[in-house]
Amino acid sequence: MVDTENAPDRHQERSAPLLIQQRMALQRRRNRGVYTVISSVVIGPWVVLVLVDGAGPWQLLGAAVWFAGTIAGVVIGIREVVLAVRATRAFEAEHGRDAGIQR
Repeated sequence: MVDTENAPDRHQERSAPLLIQQRMALQRRRNRGVYTVISSVVIGPWVVLVLVDGAGPWQLLGAAVWFAGTIAGVVIGIREVVLAVRATRAFEAEHGRDAGIQR
C-alpha cells in the first residue's frame, strides 16, 4: 500500500519559476501588447470602407463600434507594452541585466 496521507503534494512543492521562464513571460507580455497595437491599427481603416460604401444608420452604428474597438485596442496594447517594459526593468534591476537570457 502507498501511504498517501504523508506523501508530499506535488502542487505544494512548486518552486519559483526560473529566471529564463520569468524573462520569457515578460517578453510574451510585451509581444502581446505590440501585436494588439499593430492589429488594431491594421484593422481600423476598414471603417473607412464601410463609410465610403454608404452610410446607413446601421452602418454608422457599426462603424462607430468598430472605431471604438480600434481605439480601445490601441490603448490597451500601449498600456500592456508600457507595463511589460516596467516589469522587465524591475526584473533586470533585481536579477541583473543579462538574467534569464539564453546564450
